[in-house]
Amino acid sequence: MTDLIGNCRGYINNRNQNLVEYEDNAWGFFLHCWHLKDWIKNDTKGVAKATREKIEIEVNSYPALVMVGDLANKSKHLKMTTSVTEADGTQRTQRTVSGFVHVDGEDGTHKPGQGTGGILLLVVDSNGDEFPVKKLATDAMKNWMAIIKKYRI
Repeated sequence: MTDLIGNCRGYINNRNQNLVEYEDNAWGFFLHCWHLKDWIKNDTKGVAKATREKIEIEVNSYPALVMVGDLANKSKHLKMTTSVTEADGTQRTQRTVSGFVHVDGEDGTHKPGQGTGGILLLVVDSNGDEFPVKKLATDAMKNWMAIIKKYRI
C-alpha cells in the first residue's frame, strides 16, 4: 500500500509533466482505482468471503469512488449509461461525467494546451459542476484507505 500512496503523490505533483502525459496518468489512476473492487471481489485466497460479498455496496457508498467509477466506465465505453444495477439489485443513476477540462494552474483560465503553471484538470459532471482531478484522486485514496482499514484487507 505504501507504493500506491507514493505513486499517488507523484501523480499529484504535475509541474514537470506535459498535459497529455498528465491526462493519461489521471485516466489510468481512475481506471485502476475503480477496478480495485473487482480485484478484491475475486481474491478468494487473501480476502474473507464476507468482505468480498460486501465490497461492491461499500465502494458505492463513497461519492468520490462512485465518480471514479463513472470515469473508469466512460474510459472503457466512450459513453455513460444512465443507471447501474447494484449488487443488491437496486438501480443507481450515475453522475455522467464529460471527462477533463484543462485549467492553467497559474492564471486560472480554461484553455487547451500546456500552461505556464502546474496543470489543473477538472472533471465536469452533467450538472456542470467541476471537481478538481487532484482532489477527486486524493478523496478516492482516502476512501480506499478507510475501506482497507475497516475490512483489514
